[in-house]
Amino acid sequence: MKANSRVQTFLRDLRLPREERNAARQERRAEEVMRSQRDNVAYSEAARKAAAEAERQRWGGAGSHVGGGGA
Repeated sequence: MKANSRVQTFLRDLRLPREERNAARQERRAEEVMRSQRDNVAYSEAARKAAAEAERQRWGGAGSHVGGGGA
């Protein structure tokens, strides 16, 4: 978030009554949490699958035991 928009948000919130300021602040925090969870690339399903596939390739090829040796 840009510093200028933080100042604008702060000044806009000052016009609200205390209870509404608190409610607006809590709503912004909740939205930020939802946004961070939605956009969390590190824990997305595709990222988990890619990591599992990389580990599989690193440690043993096509589902074989560690070391890659087969029959």
